[in-house]
Amino acid sequence: MVEKSFNAGAVKIAALDNQGAGQVVIGLHGYLDNAASMQALAPHLTSYRYIAIDLAGHGHSSHRPIGAYYNQTDYLQDLHALIEDQGFKDVILIGHSLGGILVTMYAALFPENVKAVVSIDACGPLTQSEETSQQQMRDALLSRFNKTQNKMLSAPAKVKPAVKLEDAVTARCKISDMQPEHARQILARNMTKTDDGTTSWCSDPMLRTKSVLRLTEAQAKNLMESILCPILFIGASDSFKNLPQVFEKRKGWFKSAQYEQFVGGHHIHMEKVDDVGSRIVQFVEQM
Repeated sequence: MVEKSFNAGAVKIAALDNQGAGQVVIGLHGYLDNAASMQALAPHLTSYRYIAIDLAGHGHSSHRPIGAYYNQTDYLQDLHALIEDQGFKDVILIGHSLGGILVTMYAALFPENVKAVVSIDACGPLTQSEETSQQQMRDALLSRFNKTQNKMLSAPAKVKPAVKLEDAVTARCKISDMQPEHARQILARNMTKTDDGTTSWCSDPMLRTKSVLRLTEAQAKNLMESILCPILFIGASDSFKNLPQVFEKRKGWFKSAQYEQFVGGHHIHMEKVDDVGSRIVQFVEQM
């Protein structure tokens, strides 16, 4: 795959593109990951135009302006701008975790643009009850304020703290079920070389702020019931997401949904890439 960038409204979206000539397939990664996560599936999608993107603020994509934050609606706006600006029709969307949430939401909002959806270790939006609204909003505003204060009190904007890739890999693996080689592939793309030869983060620290307000279960249901295309949900036996239970509860929301589970952790598409990749190809070839 080759490095490419697309203008998507106000942001520049970096991507890995196989430059194929077939049906357009767009891959969206999870929170704090990047296109390197979805690149793993590329060998199985050679018959398609496969584009794995970096969401805004992640990987090589541009950051949102100072004072702006990272809301799910804005990611959907970016995706819509990309699809419309490029003139893509009947796209197939593959998403992992946050990316899986986004692809189902986009298919609900713009069903005329989407031919099929694959959602890996996610089954629609995360929700909270309306009774938690005040606490959610308070926590979100405090997280934004604290992050801004920390940024203002840190070193000058042009001076970024150095970070070692292997230290970052160790830290990521301690708090997740990721295998070191997969963490290394992803984290390397979230880093850049500075002028003095050291390595620093290129992802936006403002990503680490809380959502202002999650949808309620009723709102999520209303959205998911608007999806017209077939959906393949892929779960992982050892993931913290507990997708079998979520799918069982929500399967009635979808007009045409399948569920497949593989043995492994949250990044199942990297752990069992051949099994997952083959199942995805089998699914999209039915379209």
